[in-house]
Amino acid sequence: CHLWIQYRIKGQPSNAPDFQLHPPAIHHTCLPIMPREAHPTFNARTLEELPTHLAHYGIDPFRRTCLSMLSTGIHKWGFVIYRCTYDDDGLWDRYLAQLKSLCHDYLVEEGRAELLEPYLDWIVIEDRATLDNASRVEVRKHFNQWLSKQNIPLLPTNLYLSVVPMELPRFRYCLYVDKQCLDTVIQFQKANDGTDYISQLPPMVFAVIDRTWTPDGPVDEFDLAKALKEKDGDDKEQGANEQGANEQDVGEEDDESGKESEEEESEEEESEEEESEEEESEEEEDYDHGHPLIDGSDRRYVGWVYCGAHNVVGLYETLHGMRGLDDEDTFHRPSRIWTRGSMPA
Repeated sequence: CHLWIQYRIKGQPSNAPDFQLHPPAIHHTCLPIMPREAHPTFNARTLEELPTHLAHYGIDPFRRTCLSMLSTGIHKWGFVIYRCTYDDDGLWDRYLAQLKSLCHDYLVEEGRAELLEPYLDWIVIEDRATLDNASRVEVRKHFNQWLSKQNIPLLPTNLYLSVVPMELPRFRYCLYVDKQCLDTVIQFQKANDGTDYISQLPPMVFAVIDRTWTPDGPVDEFDLAKALKEKDGDDKEQGANEQGANEQDVGEEDDESGKESEEEESEEEESEEEESEEEESEEEEDYDHGHPLIDGSDRRYVGWVYCGAHNVVGLYETLHGMRGLDDEDTFHRPSRIWTRGSMPA
């Protein structure tokens, strides 16, 4: 690896020779860098050729998207989009075409169009009667109802990644486009003169909604852990009933003593849990409230954020469990836009 520093003395003519410095310390310690395209995962042209361990993906920008497809067995990816404005069909067509174009360009730039684009599935939900000017609260409710009819499997087919199907960004979040969001495509396309730096243009925007958000904290109607816990509790109760039926000759005193002991232990555990929950709740209340009202909530996280459409594919990768919309170090409270700027008033 050779690192040369070139410079020209101020005032010298442009055709004067460059002076070159060759720092020996850097020369002896510099290591060759493998181009991203040379990484083994970038040679994969099908899902079957992808590795099944996260560490083997290196710097692949879609490592979690790829591995979650292998782990859950669900190969379709991409967000569900809600159309909530119906005043201009032509503008809506422009918006949707631009969104798909931005997604394609991003995949091409990152070297993943051949592998991932065949599985990209845009689901656009349109219904003028129920969704025209629908609020984010109404869309969240509709999205949960829509999911309940999709026959999504509860468990993954493999354990390559710690994710269950309902936790995929495709089923946890949806995109919301109202008139204010739709109008942003006008300024974006007007300013776009073919520049490579589209992130610096006036942003084309959508809102992304977390279906589990409520004013009192997250509630997941499809919570797998809760379902398994309830099932486990039912199994234990059934086992205890069977055991009790087989031990009818046990003395009443022993039964009463055991019940009292269990009741005392249960009361102690409940008391400890309540104290812990109260402490956590007090800390959360002090930290989380006191912001300007949005959709009737003064919490820092209001269950949705604005996002720039140029990075819709990067958003999908980001939301794979590591950082949700409630991560204040990553996402901003409206009216700020992820990754830059603010929504026009």
